[in-house]
Amino acid sequence: MASLYLIYRLGTYLFSNKIGFLSAFLLAISPLFINHAQEIRYYTMSVCLGLLGSLGLGHSLQQPRNLLSQLIWVLGRILSFYTTPLNAAFLIPDILLIGMKFKYKFSRLIRFIILYLTIIFASIPVALSVKNYSGSHRLILPIPGIKEIFRELRIMTVFAHPPQPPYISLFIQVVALVLALLILAAIIQKPRTQETGWVALWGVIPAASIFVFSHVFYSVWNSRYLIISLPYLILLVTIGFFKILNWQKIIGSILAFVYMFAVSLGLVTYYTSSSRYMGALDHYRPVARLIESREREGDIIMYSTNHGGSFTLDYYYRGSATIYVYNREKTDRSNPQANLKKWVKSVSPINSRVWFIYYGGDVKVFRSVLAEQFKIESQEKIGVANILLLMPKLDNK
Repeated sequence: MASLYLIYRLGTYLFSNKIGFLSAFLLAISPLFINHAQEIRYYTMSVCLGLLGSLGLGHSLQQPRNLLSQLIWVLGRILSFYTTPLNAAFLIPDILLIGMKFKYKFSRLIRFIILYLTIIFASIPVALSVKNYSGSHRLILPIPGIKEIFRELRIMTVFAHPPQPPYISLFIQVVALVLALLILAAIIQKPRTQETGWVALWGVIPAASIFVFSHVFYSVWNSRYLIISLPYLILLVTIGFFKILNWQKIIGSILAFVYMFAVSLGLVTYYTSSSRYMGALDHYRPVARLIESREREGDIIMYSTNHGGSFTLDYYYRGSATIYVYNREKTDRSNPQANLKKWVKSVSPINSRVWFIYYGGDVKVFRSVLAEQFKIESQEKIGVANILLLMPKLDNK
């Protein structure tokens, strides 16, 4: 809700009430945004704080003496970096806008550069954290090309799931092309305003940074990371739409119908899909329900994860078993078998049944280590979650 309010305020302040209202509406019906708004993760919070920082900077550029707007910009950016380090890409458009706006006003330029450096210095712990944990939770993602750009434009705006071929798929591809043309119309077609350039920089540069990073280092081209650019792309689509509508009302009306029909198909597909969630499919709820339905008094849970702790499992699990967490990202990866064996021994003595849960990792490593001390009674797989029911061997009691 806060993101809808902030995009409305940004659109209204920089352009007009109708642009602010329509942009908030389009963000509210984006299947991708709806998807992430329903989870307890940080992606929509990242969007919200990014909008807060952009709104603060937008006010500051128009009203350089407004200290409250400058404070909102600084806090919004810092908090957004701590939420998602990828938001650091907004530092590039921010400094470009400051330089273009105050290049002939030296005193104001210096003041804004000091505030800009404040954001950077306050975010140093984020940079250190990224450096220390770089690659600890690396996904295997495609290297993006032109096709992937149009695909993400479609996912972020109207149709998040793969459309069914042939007719719907072709229609959605045409819609993605229309969206790209609307964005180009917003940027290129006269009358052009500096505020449109601001929105274009906020929308394009973070997405372009992810694109370049994915080619130079390793791919982070993923919808839930690119969502930081979503509100600004929606603002550009809205601006482009009104430019077309003012030029030719019939064409503008047709584009509005096509967009709403496409997003309606996207929403119907989203809400009628049995596996509609788009994100990290860890399946914590069904895993917790499985253990609860079969657990006995004295059981324990040993939970192996690539990152984080047991917070999400704790949230869904309502049983009485004690949960022991093995965080693999904090161990030496050169010898995973030895590390796992050391962790299992640290939980000993184990004289009760064990529910062993792991996401990812080499199943052969787990089974070889566990077979030394336990008998594997059963094995279940729910999505990417593997659940082993273990019984201690008699000679280990």
